Amino acid sequence: MRRHRRDLQLMTQINLTSMLDVAFVLLIAFMIVAPSLKYGLDLELPTIKEGAPQLKGSQQQLYTIVVPKPAEGGTQDFFMNDSPSQLKEIEDRLKLQKTKGEKVAVEIQADRAVPYETFVQVVAAVRRAGVEAVGLPVDAQNVLPPSSSPAKDKVTEPVPPASKVSSLPAPAAPRK
Repeated sequence: MRRHRRDLQLMTQINLTSMLDVAFVLLIAFMIVAPSLKYGLDLELPTIKEGAPQLKGSQQQLYTIVVPKPAEGGTQDFFMNDSPSQLKEIEDRLKLQKTKGEKVAVEIQADRAVPYETFVQVVAAVRRAGVEAVGLPVDAQNVLPPSSSPAKDKVTEPVPPASKVSSLPAPAAPRK
């Protein structure tokens, strides 16, 4: 028996239903996720074991200098209070605030991948501007305040060797 091929007709219309479904699902997903995104630069701050006294914000004008990881091309970006700046601009702005008679404090947020030389250049620019109050934020996980350091405040008794102390109950005699 011989089969006859039907002549295939060309479709003159494109079915957009499935494409629109996918587009709306993506739109809804972005609308849900977008408000929860944290905007800014992704910094990996160094960690510490013990905290230091914090500056009181009401006493001084606090400026934040962010030094992110160097860009692919080797250029280093700087941000002062979330606005892109060059080191000279940062120094000039701090000098201007100091000449106005304000008490100025600077917080330098540098990524741990930033070269030490770059960090030193930022600190030097801040010092040239006449700012003496410089803070370095860190990742403070499980940090004790300086006043609650156990080594300084409390005298601890020596712990006997583990062979002499047992926190487990003695094993019961086997049943017969």
